Order: sequence, then structure tokens, then C-alpha cells
Amino acid sequence: MTVPEENRPKTTTTDEVVESTGTDDRPEEQPGATGRSMREAMEEAGVRPEDYEE
Repeated sequence: MTVPEENRPKTTTTDEVVESTGTDDRPEEQPGATGRSMREAMEEAGVRPEDYEE
């Protein structure tokens, strides 16, 4: 459910929002997860077909 605009908290200035890139708090993403198939990801994680039931 969304909050109606008139009930949202208002800001007095947008400077800190506009100037902030938002990347200072985030850890760097680890490379390697893009472009893999499900099979490759399962192999890397050490998951085998015997580990689960269908």
C-alpha cells in the first residue's frame, strides 16, 4: 500500500539528495556472477542433484 503524497514527510532542501551518489555506503560488488548458467552457478556453489529431491 502506498502513502498519499500529502502524508509523506517533506524536505526543506534537495541539495543533499542531488549531490549524493548513494554509493558511499555500499560495499563494492563482487565480479563473476554475470553471464553464468544455472548449472555453472550450482557447480560453483557445490550443489549436486543428490542434494535435493524433486
